[in-house]
Amino acid sequence: MPNLPYRPSSNSARWREIVLLRRRLVSLKAQTRLLRHELARKYNPDQPRVPAGNADGGQWTSGGGGGDAALTGTDWIGDLGNALSSALNFGDVVADTSGEESWAFFQEATRPDGSLAERAIVNRDGSTIHSEFAAPDKPSDWDERHTVAVPEGGKTIFETTDRTQTIRAGGPDGEVVSRSTWTERGPEREATVQEARNPSRPSGPALAETTINSALTLFNWLSARNKLDGLQAVAGFNAGDYSPSADAINLSFVGQLREDEVDRACPRFQEVRSRTDAAVDTVGPRNNYRSAAEFGTAVHSNLKHQVENLGEPNFRAERSFLKSYYEGRGEQVPYGSPNSLRIDVYEQRDNGIVCVYDIKTGKSGLSPDRAAEIARTVYKRFLGVRRIIVTEVRPRR
Repeated sequence: MPNLPYRPSSNSARWREIVLLRRRLVSLKAQTRLLRHELARKYNPDQPRVPAGNADGGQWTSGGGGGDAALTGTDWIGDLGNALSSALNFGDVVADTSGEESWAFFQEATRPDGSLAERAIVNRDGSTIHSEFAAPDKPSDWDERHTVAVPEGGKTIFETTDRTQTIRAGGPDGEVVSRSTWTERGPEREATVQEARNPSRPSGPALAETTINSALTLFNWLSARNKLDGLQAVAGFNAGDYSPSADAINLSFVGQLREDEVDRACPRFQEVRSRTDAAVDTVGPRNNYRSAAEFGTAVHSNLKHQVENLGEPNFRAERSFLKSYYEGRGEQVPYGSPNSLRIDVYEQRDNGIVCVYDIKTGKSGLSPDRAAEIARTVYKRFLGVRRIIVTEVRPRR
C-alpha cells in the first residue's frame, strides 16, 4: 500500500473544520460577487443627496425632497438586502463533495419569473466564472455573457448573441480579440478582428495566453453540464492564413450548441456517442473493475476495437502523435510513446475540418492544457486542416 499522510484521530475533527471553513469562505466570496454586480447595476449617480450643512449631508436620499429620511448604516444595508432578494433569488451553494470535478462550488440566482439570471462558479484551480443570462423577452446586447478570471491574473469575457460570439479582454468594454459565428462548417471568424492566438512558446503574448486559458476553463465547465442542459459544449479553432506553424491556430468559439448543430459540423458525433455507449455495455458494469481508471481503460480499448475495425483512414481511435512542439508533420508514433499525445477518436473531413472526440468515463473533464495541446498537435500533424472542433463524449448510461 502506498504511503499515505498520517493524521491522528484528534486532528481529524480539526481538519474537517478547516475544510468546512474554507468552503464557507468560497461560498461567501461567490455571494459577494453576485451582490456587488447587482449593486453596480442599481447604482445611479444622479440620485439626490442630503444637502451639505445637514447632519446627514452628502448621504443618499430616497427621493426628491430634503424632508425624506436618509438611508444610512444598517438601514441602508437592510434595504439593499430587501431590494436584492426581491430582484433575484439566490439558491443554495452547490459543492462538489467527490473531489473529482474541476469545479469546487457554484451558486445560481433566478429572477421572480424563475428564469436563470446569474451563476457564479469557483474552480479547484482558483479560476472563477461569472455567467449572466439575458432576461426573456427583454432587449439585450447579448443572450449570455461569461466572465472568466484565471489564477495567473487577467479576465476574459465571452458574449454570445444567437450563434455569434465576441471575446473581449478585460471588462465588458475591453478589447475585442475575436468575433466568430458558428456555421455548418464550424466557427467562421471576422477577418477584421485580431484573433486570440494559441500560445505555443513561453514568449507568447500574455493576452493570448489569458484568453486561451479562460476559454478552455469555460469549455471545461460547459462540458460538465452537457447532460444537465441538454446541449453539447464545443471549442472551435481556426487555422491561420499563412505558413503552417503551431502559432497559426486561433481559438474562435466556446459555447453550447444543439446536437443537430454539432451533427452538421461533425457528422459522426452521434455514432461516436453510440459506440461509446456500446463499449460501456460490452465491458460490463463499473463495479466489476478495481478502479475507475481500469474501467475507463476497458471502455477506450473496446471503442478503439470498434472504430479501427471499420478500416476508414479518416475515422480513427486511440492514435498517438508527437506533440506539437516537435518538428515535422504527420508523425504517428506507437501508442504510449514518450512526448506523444493520444487522441481518443478523430474524424477528418474532406472540407478541412477535424473533429476530435475526447472520451470521458469519470467525472474529471478535459483540462485546458490538454485541450490546447490537442488543437496544436492536430494542426501540426494533419495536412490541410482549416478548422478543429473539440467536444467531450461521455456514456449516456
